[in-house]
Amino acid sequence: MRKRNHFQYIRNIAGSIGLALLVAACAEEHQAGPAMMTPQAVVQEVERKNITVEAELPGRTEASVIAEVRPQVGGIILSVNFTEGSFVNEGDPLYQIDPATYKASLLQAEATLERAKANQNAARLKADRLNALKKSKAVSQQDVDDANAALMQANAEVLGAEAQVTNAKINLDYTQMEAPISGQIGRTNFTQGALVSPGQVNEMAVIQVLNPMKVNITYSSAEYAAVRKKIMSGVYTPTKVENLETGEWEDGHLVRIYLEDGSLYDEVGYIKFSDLTVDPTTGSIFLQAQFENDGSLLPGMFVRTVVQQGIEEGALVVSQKAVTQGPGGVSTVVVIDQENIAHIRPVEISRAYEQDWVIAQGLKEGERVVVKGLQSVQSAIQRSGGQPVKVEVIPDDNTIQ
Repeated sequence: MRKRNHFQYIRNIAGSIGLALLVAACAEEHQAGPAMMTPQAVVQEVERKNITVEAELPGRTEASVIAEVRPQVGGIILSVNFTEGSFVNEGDPLYQIDPATYKASLLQAEATLERAKANQNAARLKADRLNALKKSKAVSQQDVDDANAALMQANAEVLGAEAQVTNAKINLDYTQMEAPISGQIGRTNFTQGALVSPGQVNEMAVIQVLNPMKVNITYSSAEYAAVRKKIMSGVYTPTKVENLETGEWEDGHLVRIYLEDGSLYDEVGYIKFSDLTVDPTTGSIFLQAQFENDGSLLPGMFVRTVVQQGIEEGALVVSQKAVTQGPGGVSTVVVIDQENIAHIRPVEISRAYEQDWVIAQGLKEGERVVVKGLQSVQSAIQRSGGQPVKVEVIPDDNTIQ
């Protein structure tokens, strides 16, 4: 009986010890957690590219040619001979000013001319007679000189009268106002029955050439000077544009524009003119680009321009997916070495280029950076206390983000 109780006691102790060990083992397993899995990542090599350096600048459209229609003679408008907003050709009649007084002036000038011609003819005949009699000394030298002077005066009067006729014809022609250029004409500021005069403040109408269209651009003089310095030092090479007249490629700057709704305009323009005089109030210079107009561009529109500045050869670029923007503006990438060990490294970004970042410092050509699976790799590094971790580099099959 006592022996059976002794074995029962040992069995109870063993059971208690086993239970304690089991609980301890479970607790240890809970504290250790599951085994850390090796994160997977897709990488991309840092490469060098020849990139086009661009500047985004504000601009405003303007007609390539603007002609104000103004009267050169005064009078009452008898008719307006165009449709507002229509296209007019050079020489098309626009306004008819009452020509009555100008017709009368022309008749008067023609009469004056005829009278001058008659006087001229009489003076010529008299001078011819006296010059013939001079040889026989039948007249005095004074009479001959007076006759010749009278002829010269008559000739001058004819010239003056002819000029008056020409001027009267010009003024009469001005009563029919014609389009000075071909283009789109706007509204008329004067209607039938209105009195107009030369030198008046308001134009009668405005004609604009909308194709091609100009875009006026303001550009910081400091930025312009910095770009010119880089081109002169060889950091940038000049961009090229095709001369449509000669077919040759020349140094120039292509321009793209975004319209007011944010859409990219289909046509590509080029810088046609640069005014290198700095505006002292704004510290900017004036550039003018030219675009073919498919009808989408109207004068006075605000546009966002992207102007080519130069080409930077051999710039280091990485995908924007590889870069993480941290607090304080610090940018980092995850670099994978030859043993597939991941390291977090700060980098300095120069600017954006298409879907890439241009790297100023922090990376070398050929180094590998994570472009997919970045979050899981960063989490693994964080769990390791910031120490580098092993990763599995896999091909980009779109299975991870």
